[in-house]
Amino acid sequence: MKKRGFTLTEVLGVIVILGLIALIIFPNVSKSIKNSKQKLYNEQIALIEENARKWGVEHTAQLPNSGSYYLELNDLVLGGYISQKELKDPRNNSTMEGCIVISYDPSYNQYKYLYTEASCEDQKPVELVRLSEKVNTSSDVVSNDPSGNRRYVGPNPNNYIRFNNELWRIIGVFNGQVKIVRNEYYNTNIAWDNNNANDWNSSTLKDELNTAFYDSIGTESKSYIDTTHIWNLGGVANLTTANRSDFYNSEKGVLVAPNRPTSWTGAVGLIYPSDMAYATNGACDSIELNKNSADCYNNSWLYSSTSQWTLTPYVGNDINGNITQLNGIYVIKSSGIVDANMTNSAAGVRPVVYLKADVKVESGSGSNTNPFNISL
Repeated sequence: MKKRGFTLTEVLGVIVILGLIALIIFPNVSKSIKNSKQKLYNEQIALIEENARKWGVEHTAQLPNSGSYYLELNDLVLGGYISQKELKDPRNNSTMEGCIVISYDPSYNQYKYLYTEASCEDQKPVELVRLSEKVNTSSDVVSNDPSGNRRYVGPNPNNYIRFNNELWRIIGVFNGQVKIVRNEYYNTNIAWDNNNANDWNSSTLKDELNTAFYDSIGTESKSYIDTTHIWNLGGVANLTTANRSDFYNSEKGVLVAPNRPTSWTGAVGLIYPSDMAYATNGACDSIELNKNSADCYNNSWLYSSTSQWTLTPYVGNDINGNITQLNGIYVIKSSGIVDANMTNSAAGVRPVVYLKADVKVESGSGSNTNPFNISL
């Protein structure tokens, strides 16, 4: 009997059937292999984290009570907590890289150990720079007063800072603290003291700034303020012959009217006449502050077309050389001159505060559109 072979149609049918079977079986096999490797990888991570925990038990003193500690995989190998061959990734047989992030969980009073594939360097938070350091290294800042304080100078330096959700401006760094002034006026027409005395400690303006104004500042922003700063209240006796260094030294001095204090401790104050003068990059060193020099005030970012009170009292001497009772306070006038007003007259107010030394910069370049954003 003659044997019949397979027809082409039958062969093609078998091939199709085998192909269909392969389509069903091979993905399942591939998925099974992949799952198996992933399971091995997860076990590998658990092994790493467990050995990191052993490292942590023996190095508790290095671990923080808050924040995170970043442990390199190589530290586990060097310490004998895990072998190099145990750092093979079973998924592709490559050497495992990454970091163990160790963080304290106060809810359970214990540390958590978490392996991540990212490097420890990438995991670490960016170290924030202190605001004082940022100011001290700015190209818009110079040391131009007798104490060498670093101040912003020029008609419009990049010294803007966001504080209390408002724009303020940085005057400079004084003994490690950043001194800032509100960009907008708190009041453009207010008396320094309704009782017409030049004693800041008892003045009505001091009370208002350190009660109503201070109370309007948000809780977070209040935490940035040095509320125990010592403000100098030294007076200036001879306006007609004083230049900016004379003002600066007198502001820090002890020449005051009888029974007036030479300092005050508190949160919110005002600018000094010397602040305006040292903020200029004009030729103010050799001129008198009461002279209307456009070169001086037009090149000082602190100048404003609205008169503004300062913290400095006007004092004088009688014909016998004794200090007389004078009730004037120096005002930076809209004309750019520095002159004394009676304290119960009206002028504008821009509040000033000193920030704590550890305030840091979160972001920003200091420009008007991108001010410094700060945090503790």
